[in-house]
Amino acid sequence: MVRLVRSFFFGRWLRVQGGDVSLIPLLILLAVALAISYFGREKAKVTPLPGPISFAECGNGLRMNCVVDGDTIWATGEKIRLADIDAPEVFSPECDWERVLGERATHRLTELLNEGEVALQTSSSRDRDKYGRLLRVATVNGRSVGDRLVDEGLAHRWGQHQRGWCS
Repeated sequence: MVRLVRSFFFGRWLRVQGGDVSLIPLLILLAVALAISYFGREKAKVTPLPGPISFAECGNGLRMNCVVDGDTIWATGEKIRLADIDAPEVFSPECDWERVLGERATHRLTELLNEGEVALQTSSSRDRDKYGRLLRVATVNGRSVGDRLVDEGLAHRWGQHQRGWCS
């Protein structure tokens, strides 16, 4: 049996006869590697926020459960960047229209977060961004808040942020 396996994997694979190389062992190894990476990856974690939480827009005081702008919130004392969207800037907009849209996105995100049970889900291999904010997808009653903001024209999907708000 060992001889058969050795012959199959190494004899055919390494021996070139008339330019014909068996790709079966290579394809098997590739399939095994893909299966290990798929089944071995960490599954997204969903963390429901404890109890009914009311969100307001952030002010100058304690930031416990509040909305900073259209894609950043504070929840249970942790600063969180919504990982699936990019909203217009409120604090350093490139034009007046971006500031107006940013304020609308901030108000709408506050409304959406207050519609039901909020849960935060990991979205990528990174847990935090370069500013130390947690990267999460926020859902309310099982639906992505980011998807709703994109549908309403108040945010872009993450990765499409090269499209500016001022043009």
